[in-house]
Amino acid sequence: MGSKLTKAEKLVYRSRCWRCSKWAAVRPNSWHPIGTLPETQRAAELLAKRGVIEIRKPENQYRLKPKT
Repeated sequence: MGSKLTKAEKLVYRSRCWRCSKWAAVRPNSWHPIGTLPETQRAAELLAKRGVIEIRKPENQYRLKPKT
């Protein structure tokens, strides 16, 4: 993220990410939209590098990686 976030903005952002992750966890086989914001694109890339999610780039979607 290019600009600094206030503490309140960070809490809102983390809360939103947490809710989205919980929602996706209930639907592990479903693909979910990443969104068009640069912040969400970057977050998805980081999660994919860490092996948490997999991304379908042409469709701009993600899903949680199955446990192995």
